[in-house]
Amino acid sequence: MHIWRYRNQILCTDSILGLTHGNPIGSSAMLGHLRMDYSSYSGIARPGKGLAPFIGQINFNPGDQNAHLTFLAPEPNLMDRALLALLDHLSWESSGRGALRLLAEINEDESVFEMLRLSGFSVYGRQQVWRFVDYPHNGEKNQLWRSFQQIDQHNLNNLYHAVVPPLVQGSEAMDKRPVQGYVHYVDSELLAFVDVTNGPKGIFLTPVIHPNIREPEKLLTDLLRLMNTSNGRPLYLAVRDYQSWMNSAAESLGGTPGNRKIMLVKHLINKQRVSVPATIRKVLEAHGTETSSPIVHNSTKK
Repeated sequence: MHIWRYRNQILCTDSILGLTHGNPIGSSAMLGHLRMDYSSYSGIARPGKGLAPFIGQINFNPGDQNAHLTFLAPEPNLMDRALLALLDHLSWESSGRGALRLLAEINEDESVFEMLRLSGFSVYGRQQVWRFVDYPHNGEKNQLWRSFQQIDQHNLNNLYHAVVPPLVQGSEAMDKRPVQGYVHYVDSELLAFVDVTNGPKGIFLTPVIHPNIREPEKLLTDLLRLMNTSNGRPLYLAVRDYQSWMNSAAESLGGTPGNRKIMLVKHLINKQRVSVPATIRKVLEAHGTETSSPIVHNSTKK
């Protein structure tokens, strides 16, 4: 299959999945292409006879509001307009599965940004991902963080709305989905939360930290110590631009910065069948309403 052939030519557009699970092309991608796995779907667009097809994948968990563009391939040739057809198709699939938005991430210098923009994606934020390999070991008892519990949800919503810009809130809607992670309270006020995603290749941390935190380095050190694992998986810390003051703390603790990422969103129209009341149907039939011609005709005569 073309998917497997492209395993070394992909543009990963989902940092969390790529850093925690490795190369997104594998058995899960092929199963999604065959529609055996509803949470993922891979689409193919052929630019022309004899030319290599474009392949892309989305991932969507039922009950979530967002689908994620996982990858595009082959990476060196993503400027053909056939890519727009593929992106439109993946957007349609995302919407049909119930997603309200399609999210993607690319490096700031990626040329494919223009194609994504033409397809309806817009920038809602930027982030720097820090990688930690040598981090504090769990030698001291953790005092600053505890596991997130359902009773923290209201306080988390307040923190999220206070710290995260409205543009990001409207794109990610983290307060509308289940989360797993850790919380930090000061005098009964929730001032920090970190969303944790685990995978065989690494652990990805997405923090929401109030700027009133007085010792961010101490808080981050305690978090790294808490997340220490015995199998040597690296830790990844996402620092959004609206929390850029955390970059100095990440650097002082030995983190290695990765490429800066542009975060993109495409807002979708959720397709729903709407029943027409019998009275309205009779009025339409009485006036002889005709079905309009389709805007795009996609059949091919041979």
